Amino acid sequence: WPSALAMAASWDEAAVYDWGAGMGREFYDKGANVQLGPGLNVARVPRNGRNFEYLSGEDPFLGYTLAKSAVRGIQSQRVVANAKHWVLNNQESARTWVSAEADERTRFEIYYPPFEGAVETGV
Repeated sequence: WPSALAMAASWDEAAVYDWGAGMGREFYDKGANVQLGPGLNVARVPRNGRNFEYLSGEDPFLGYTLAKSAVRGIQSQRVVANAKHWVLNNQESARTWVSAEADERTRFEIYYPPFEGAVETGV
């Protein structure tokens, strides 16, 4: 499967829906009922080793929009989508002790929208 970041670069809601549905079908066919995804964090640290997993790229509105398509696609196959990781999870280095803090406005404008899109779609 293409990475989530590659799918985000397409800006194509229909393609992201098909991508989610395809993965959901594969999970269902293997007997799974939950998919640990989509990854929705906004790419804020360029060297984060997980940026390829995230459907938002650097754009919270893109993440909000594409999260809905991915969740709909996954869940159309009778598989539960699980939005991940944690909000403000922006780096892998020192992840067990680093303090990721952002003020309320920043959290609502940058970090929450992709997760809001997933919640609005029933994740």
